[in-house]
Amino acid sequence: MKGMVLCYRLSIGLDLLLLCIFLISNHVEGFSTTPTTQAKQVKLANDATINNKPSTHIFSVPLKNPRPKPESFVDKFKELWNDPRPISAVLSDNDSSSVGQIDDEEIPYCIVSDEFNIDDEKFQILLYPRGRFVGSDTSIVGSSFIAGSASAYLRYLPKQYGDEVDIAWKLRLCGNTLDTKGTTTTTTTPLSIVTSGGLPKSNTTWSAAMTLCTELEGSESVGRTQDWGSSTWQANEVCNALGGLVAEGEITIFEKRQSESSFFTLPPRGAVGAVLSAARSTSGGRVFRAGEVIVPRVTPGFETELKAVKGQFIYPGVDYRIMSMTDKDGSPIFSTDCIKNDSDKSKARLALRPCGWKLQQQLWKRDGVKDWPIEVEAGMLSNVATTRFNIDSAIPRITSAFQRDWKLYTLSLAIALTPIPLALFARNFVSFYAIPSASMEPTLLKGDVLVVEKLPGAYQRTKRGDIVLFNPPESLTKIITNNGSKLSSTSLFVKRIVGLPGDQNIRLDDEGNVEINGESAVGPDRTLCADEPLRLIDRQLREGNGKELKELGLSDVYVLGDCKAVSVDSRVWGALPKENVVGKPIARIWPLNRFKVNLD
Repeated sequence: MKGMVLCYRLSIGLDLLLLCIFLISNHVEGFSTTPTTQAKQVKLANDATINNKPSTHIFSVPLKNPRPKPESFVDKFKELWNDPRPISAVLSDNDSSSVGQIDDEEIPYCIVSDEFNIDDEKFQILLYPRGRFVGSDTSIVGSSFIAGSASAYLRYLPKQYGDEVDIAWKLRLCGNTLDTKGTTTTTTTPLSIVTSGGLPKSNTTWSAAMTLCTELEGSESVGRTQDWGSSTWQANEVCNALGGLVAEGEITIFEKRQSESSFFTLPPRGAVGAVLSAARSTSGGRVFRAGEVIVPRVTPGFETELKAVKGQFIYPGVDYRIMSMTDKDGSPIFSTDCIKNDSDKSKARLALRPCGWKLQQQLWKRDGVKDWPIEVEAGMLSNVATTRFNIDSAIPRITSAFQRDWKLYTLSLAIALTPIPLALFARNFVSFYAIPSASMEPTLLKGDVLVVEKLPGAYQRTKRGDIVLFNPPESLTKIITNNGSKLSSTSLFVKRIVGLPGDQNIRLDDEGNVEINGESAVGPDRTLCADEPLRLIDRQLREGNGKELKELGLSDVYVLGDCKAVSVDSRVWGALPKENVVGKPIARIWPLNRFKVNLD
């Protein structure tokens, strides 16, 4: 939450800086209001704009080599700066270049293809077999099912600073198939995906369009970046295909440019020029570009158009990215500016997708949208859509955010305005906790976020049946480290207290149920959750330290998860010292449709 507030303050500062540049630049003689990324309307210092007709090229590259470890200090700093994982994971004692094992083979955090040339431009595919956010302290996975998503990105390798290309691309990951005898063949089969990015929709091919540029000239809000991709593949399929994976697809190059720099020209080009152009964009016959983010808004006099786009799940104040674009005949285009006839320009088709998985899922649940993107004619949006950098989008975006998550944003605002003494109190005695596993299902689901009070003497405020958070005892810590994982000093676990000091005759039956004092342990029905496919818990229960205890000590409690099929609890590692209990959940604040106070 602190990071959210900090990011919000930084974004306000950036907006103010860009606004100042915008106001100053309007007084610079000869400053053009035409989008700098339209090459035919921009004269570069060295006449370096290259106007070509769109050309499509096919590529196919193997994915075998882990990303090389950086050698120089600059390369190490750059890798650390760009790594999206928590800094503690990257700098941990474990090797951050590995994210587990499968069949005794290391799973690299990132796999890179060889460089390949398309129309004299160099590209590369980056593959993250277990996603970009999996840390180095991930458990060894053996040959079991690997949950989560895999990510693949297309990266542009410019020859010199300021080079950039407008492209559209399609990407498939293909793995070797097995014959009827289980022998690997040379035939490759495309791996399935969750969503296809742009259009046309596909079960195996992800597509998008974007301006790929020098890293420092990137600004995703206006469709500029050095690499772009998606977490749409299944990690289990990707990891099981390692060693035989091939990335294939096609790249369409619409335009190339050189010397697109924010720093060495006036007026600026590159990222700053694109942002300033976006800040000036107004409704009414505006130009749309692939990759940019647009924000619909309520525009007086155009209520009919707004009502029409709402019917296609396009709402005011919501950020949508243009994933791909075609003209009225279905031919791919990169910008509506290439269409001269205004009537035809209004019939261009934009493939829109809400920015962020969280927002997409909210709209799925609220409105029943089965899959993105949604295709909308440019003419329906030209008078009601603006950009993130246009000041007219500020109020609609804030209003929309509060309508979707009013509790979360109100809490963020309250924390931002909280006096320092109260904030320090909250930091020490109240925290947020995200449920990391299925061990407490169905009471607490993986991904639920709890508000936890950690005032001194937490155990004195608990009774039998309460849910508590605790520091792991030594026996639990040993199990975790033996499985290849690592705990931080702040790691907490959540379970339900079912046994109190002095309880007797604690016994585990063959079904995994626990009796205490001759009665079944308190709590919900512990069979209302899915079994772990390999039933790994069975072996741990057979060897468990807590399967039979004559009596709990005066300083011990017995805890269970609400899902007996997966929970590693007192049945496995024994009694919990009551001094390890450090907190109790006050409420579940996420997801909002499961908001609840008093979880016990």
